[in-house]
Amino acid sequence: MVNNNHNLPVHTIINASPHIIVLKDPESRWLEASRKTMEIFGLDKEWVIGKTDIELGEMYPHYKDAVSYFFDSDQRAWQAKNQIQIVETVVVDGVQRMYDVVKIPIYDSEGMPESLVVMGRDITEMLESEQMYQSFFTDHPDGVYSLDKEGHILDLNKESEKISGYSKEELIGRDFRMVIAPEVLEEVNRRFEEVLQGVPQWYESKIRSKAGKTLDVQITTLPATLKGKIIGIHGMLKDVTEKNQLEQLRNEQTVILSKIAAGESLEEIMGYLTVAVEKVTNVICSVMFYEKEHHWLRFAYGPNLPEVFAKTIDQFPVGPNFASCGHASHTKKLTIAADIEADPSWKPWSKEAVSYGLRACWSMPILSTDGTLLGTFGVYSGEAREPQAIEVDMLTTFSYLSGLAIERSRHEEKIQFLANHDALTNLPNLRYFKEVFSTVREQTDEIAVMFMDLDQFKSLNDTFGHNFGDILLQEIARRIEKTIGETNMVARMGGDEFILLIRTITDARQAKEMAQQILKATEQPLMIQGQEFQVTASIGISLFGRHGTNIGQLMKNADVAMYNAKGTGGNACKVYETTMDDKAYELYMLRGEFRKALEQQQFELHYQPKISLTTGRITGMEALARWRHPEKGNISPAVFIPLAEESGFIQELGNWVIQTACRQVKEWRETEGGEIKVAVNVSVKQFIKQDVAAFVKATLEEMELPPDCLEIEITESVLSSHESVIQQAVNNLQKLGIKVLIDDFGTGYASMTYLKQFRADAIKIDQSFIRHLPNNQDDAAIVSALITLAQALDICIVAEGVETKAQLDFLREKKCCEVQGYYFSKPLPAAQMSKLLNRQFSFEQ
Repeated sequence: MVNNNHNLPVHTIINASPHIIVLKDPESRWLEASRKTMEIFGLDKEWVIGKTDIELGEMYPHYKDAVSYFFDSDQRAWQAKNQIQIVETVVVDGVQRMYDVVKIPIYDSEGMPESLVVMGRDITEMLESEQMYQSFFTDHPDGVYSLDKEGHILDLNKESEKISGYSKEELIGRDFRMVIAPEVLEEVNRRFEEVLQGVPQWYESKIRSKAGKTLDVQITTLPATLKGKIIGIHGMLKDVTEKNQLEQLRNEQTVILSKIAAGESLEEIMGYLTVAVEKVTNVICSVMFYEKEHHWLRFAYGPNLPEVFAKTIDQFPVGPNFASCGHASHTKKLTIAADIEADPSWKPWSKEAVSYGLRACWSMPILSTDGTLLGTFGVYSGEAREPQAIEVDMLTTFSYLSGLAIERSRHEEKIQFLANHDALTNLPNLRYFKEVFSTVREQTDEIAVMFMDLDQFKSLNDTFGHNFGDILLQEIARRIEKTIGETNMVARMGGDEFILLIRTITDARQAKEMAQQILKATEQPLMIQGQEFQVTASIGISLFGRHGTNIGQLMKNADVAMYNAKGTGGNACKVYETTMDDKAYELYMLRGEFRKALEQQQFELHYQPKISLTTGRITGMEALARWRHPEKGNISPAVFIPLAEESGFIQELGNWVIQTACRQVKEWRETEGGEIKVAVNVSVKQFIKQDVAAFVKATLEEMELPPDCLEIEITESVLSSHESVIQQAVNNLQKLGIKVLIDDFGTGYASMTYLKQFRADAIKIDQSFIRHLPNNQDDAAIVSALITLAQALDICIVAEGVETKAQLDFLREKKCCEVQGYYFSKPLPAAQMSKLLNRQFSFEQ
């Protein structure tokens, strides 16, 4: 019977082998290993599968010393992409054994790494043969050497010559200690003695090459025996300088990234970075920053660059023929000058560079994450040479880190600027103004604080739009800065308000002279969007010591003075006085009381009826806001409505008016019956800041009211602002069934245009045309024409401000639809208005 063993498991075949057999994946994890391997290395198979050599070194301390060498040879096999053969030293039962190791990388069908096969055969006995030993000695990829018991060099291979820089003839018979770096000689001697005692050594040390360079080396030393007696030492030497440098640079990279993340200053980061590079690579660093406005490089960091030479390369030109850094900046690529003295682009600077021992320069551009040039990261070598691969990697890595640090620093500077400055005008903001005031106050008492506010800015901004207002504010800010000079300061408070800090002011006369210069500069004509405009301002002044000793007092008093200047008609300046009219300050204080007044129900609505000239009955009424202040009494709408507009409270107040009026209409309809309706005025800011139609619709639905109970009045000034926004809002209101009236008709510049454009449901003739009827022929003609026009357009026309019988008779004769005015009733509280709702007025009295 034939025994069929074709399907024996792989691990059975592997375990039958007397040699080392290991199968690893591309990440160096053990996939399979022979039983002999486990025995040789003293490992437990159940623990090794899936582990890397590094992890096994942590689990088995006796295995740790071999990990680095095994890992390096694995990497050589992967890099070669082909089978490699090496000799590795393994301690078996305390005895040093030599293994002939073959490492075979396996790739899948797509050429991707799949596994690494490691096979090792014990060749210790073979190496006892001189011929075999000599082959090992000569062909080993690492440095191999032999010493006698006194440390004299007996033999060495070509790799040893290459590493040390000495020829074989220069070293044979010499003491090996001549190439050992002085700082490690004591440790090397100790390990040398231990090997002579029969203890193999595996360690990292340093040697000094013939060229004077200190190299990091990995050393393996074994006792050389003859008939059981130690007669010398066999050693192996591997140059790990570049490997260690890479590791050091990686460590430094981690430190630098942590410094960037921690927000350390650019100076600290760049200082650490340049020192780190110089320490690891033995070069001299130079970091240059690019200044776009001058198109040159400024010397920034280079602690070991000669100071005189650093001044020479400051403000260095950028271009294809300007040495290493200038060329690197121009091309945004690595530029290598292997020999400064012979490089034509270095000609203007080579003599000085060479005099300082700078023989080569390699420069890498520092770029931002979006590719913008920030500067250059350059290094100088004392040798005329090309950079090594590790040095190119270093330039790439540390120029990138420099870019990160510079970008972060500039981003922080930008954030700091934004935190201290107004985004629109780039002027300092109030917080920064107060900081500067504190600093200036420590230096001098001769200080004036000025409050400046543009006259009629709100009206201009609402009429011509916010883009116009922004351009205007930017131009005024520029004019103020130019007028006051660099020693003084202007900050933007917000809106159209500015605050100024003026130094060397000893009296009110000087302060007023400066304020007059500012007013003169402000009122000069300016062109915006192809149109010429002229604006004026009001300035209030307070003097340090006389009007306050802290910024709070000075600002408050300057603000009071500014409002006093506005009260005179604007385009004026006033110095604060304690006897100054308190009206401006009271207005200022009122702005802060709006919301409290609304919460405490200080506002109320009065209603003025509209009378049909056909029936004499009330057809509706206009709701008018009134403010009963608990201390100041009744505050005129002419006072608080503009203040509400300026402060932004008008939206909140306007919404309250709509809701309160609707609530009152609902009550009247339930108690009095009839189709009572009320009209409310809506500000332009309400249209801009909210969807008025949506708010009205929600209010009517909430109170279960029909749309015909509410009318919206819009003044001509509203129609002239943001036409597209207002027109859309009017359309939306009319779609809901709400009538829209044009109030104060005839006071604008394009009244007839609005009739066509907005298709109002009614127009209200401004009382300025009614006041002098019927005696003023011009007013009579205008009113007559308006009534005729409205009749032709089938639009109801309402005359406001009717106060006399003569005015009423004129309007009846001209067949005006409705009238409103004190002749019939002044605006009344809801309770009094209730008594008039069903009254029919007689026109014959």
